[in-house]
Amino acid sequence: MGGFSIWHWLVLLVVLAFPLLIGVVVWLAIRAQRRRPAVAPPPPLPAAASMEQRLRALEQLKAQGLIDGAEYARRRAQILDAL
Repeated sequence: MGGFSIWHWLVLLVVLAFPLLIGVVVWLAIRAQRRRPAVAPPPPLPAAASMEQRLRALEQLKAQGLIDGAEYARRRAQILDAL
């Protein structure tokens, strides 16, 4: 009379397990939502000029005498460092 039968234990288990199951589902949904970006990232901006074009332009400046050897070397190093 005073003890719990197997049916009482089963009902108690279901009553306690149901909110736990709902909590796990909500937690997984929130976790999945946070992993996805809300908006697709913007495409990368195109480079103003390719490295090859910039090096050619720099060589033309040196060939025309508009920059000296030291300036050419400094600018060339800057372009190559941008890799």
